[in-house]
Amino acid sequence: MHENVYKALSKISIFSHLSEEALRSLASHAIIKSFPKNAIVINEGDETASFHIILSGAVRVYVSDESGKELTLSIDGTGKYFGELALLDDEPRSASVITTDKSTCGIISKAEFKSWLNKNPSAPFSIIKGLAKKVRTLTDKVRTLALSDVYGRLIIELQNMSEDENGTRIINTRPTQQELANMIGSSREMVSKIFKELIKGGYVTVEGKSLTINKKFPSSW
Repeated sequence: MHENVYKALSKISIFSHLSEEALRSLASHAIIKSFPKNAIVINEGDETASFHIILSGAVRVYVSDESGKELTLSIDGTGKYFGELALLDDEPRSASVITTDKSTCGIISKAEFKSWLNKNPSAPFSIIKGLAKKVRTLTDKVRTLALSDVYGRLIIELQNMSEDENGTRIINTRPTQQELANMIGSSREMVSKIFKELIKGGYVTVEGKSLTINKKFPSSW
């Protein structure tokens, strides 16, 4: 399993520039833990401090208010990660994480991470660079939510979630229409209407939990 942790770390932007030796050393500190579907992995406000790499399955990252209203920040599948901020500061968790499928994670504690950093002095710059990229992505998302219509927000979200596989953009862990609606601040009904048109026009293909983007989306709907 630690080999899987190493492979996942090597594909994560904040670690990808590090040497194989450094990455294997970090992977060796991981504890492997499995979670059933619909299990709360992290609660917003928790004082825990650990970094999670998803080795299999999928999770939903979200925030909520006192009335229970939720906003989905992302749906993350195999190879993605969460909880990295807890490694760098002493603040409570900023979001909650729940599994949307049976999942297995490699978990690295803050104490183990700090010990590894002391032995790898070149690591902090790479990590800071990766986090800066993530901040830019979040800034773009806020801009999109503020300035685009529902259609524009949806196609940008789909593009951001997709990954290149041999020249084709694919979302391997497709969110439900309700989850997508929560992510872009819309209703499920509106997302459903747009999806029907995208499928009818051949822009996307949905198969099971995956979604394939077949061609460039139209500029408007």
